[in-house]
Formats: sequence, structure tokens, C-alpha cells
Amino acid sequence: MNAFLIQKSEAIALVTNLKLLNTMKTLLITILTVAFLSSALESAAQVQNQDSDFAKKAADGGMLEVKLGQMALKQGESQKVKNYGKMMVDDHSKVNKELMALAKKKKIEIPADISSAKKSMIDSLASQSGKSFDMLYMNMMIASHEETIGLFQDESAGGKDADLKKWADSKLPALKHHLEMAKQLFEQ
Repeated sequence: MNAFLIQKSEAIALVTNLKLLNTMKTLLITILTVAFLSSALESAAQVQNQDSDFAKKAADGGMLEVKLGQMALKQGESQKVKNYGKMMVDDHSKVNKELMALAKKKKIEIPADISSAKKSMIDSLASQSGKSFDMLYMNMMIASHEETIGLFQDESAGGKDADLKKWADSKLPALKHHLEMAKQLFEQ
């Protein structure tokens, strides 16, 4: 009878250990699943952040181009600079509207106002007049378009959202044209 009790208690201990092992196995599977899903969600968030950052930076640059173009129309000395400013207002206003529509579709929130860094550029240009205005404006257009082309090339090559990549790629020829025109005007 004693042997039976020992075997019974060993069997109970074995069953208890098996239940504990099954519980631990289930817990481990749950932990691994959560870790995998968290990693996948984090990766998706990084992709979304990359495309979202592009859209926000592109909008910021686009708003700057329009604002500086408006200033060139009013304060520019050379008719060529004024014409270039008008082209910036027209072209970038159209592109900004396209970007806003695409961002809305993608649920990307675009700031309504220009960043403080871009506002400081506006302020420095506002203090100029005559030929110094024209030179600084064209210099800003060169720098701004070089930055924007890099931003759009990065999105075109490495963005994760197909629509944003395609849109960015489609804007590169016009941006490069704007840059070449700005360089020509700066050299005159």
C-alpha cells in the first residue's frame, strides 16, 4: 500500500509538472508572438514615419518656395527674378495642393505653417532690397532646390509608400529645371 501511495504521489507530481510545462510553453509562445507582432508594428511605423517625414518636409519646402516667390514678385529688382518668383508661386502652389491631397489620402498630417527654420530664411530675405535681394533670393533658390531634390530622390528611391514614391519621382524633372534656372539667374 505504501508503494501504491508513493506511485500515486509521484504520478500527481508528474501531472502537476506536465501542467506547469504546458502553461510555460503557452506563455513562451505568447511572449514570442507578442514580440514578433511588436517588431512588425514597429517596422510598419518606421516605414510610415519615413514617408510621413518626407511629406512634411516637402510641404515645408513647398510653402517656403511660394512665400519667397511672392516676395520676389514684390521686392525683386530684375524682371527675370520677378518672373522666376511667379513661376515658383505658380508651380509650387500646384504641387503643394497635390501633396496636401495625397497626404490627406494617406492620413498624414501636414503642418499648416512654415517651420521656424524656414521662417528665418524669409526674415533674412525680407530685410534685403535691390540687387542684394535678387542675389540672396536666387542663392536661396539654389540651396532650397538642391535640398528639395535630395529629399525627393531619397523618397523616390527608398520610400515605402508606392503613391508617395511615384509622386516624388514625377516631380524631380521640374525641380531640376527650377535649379538650373536659378543657377543661370544667379550667375547673371
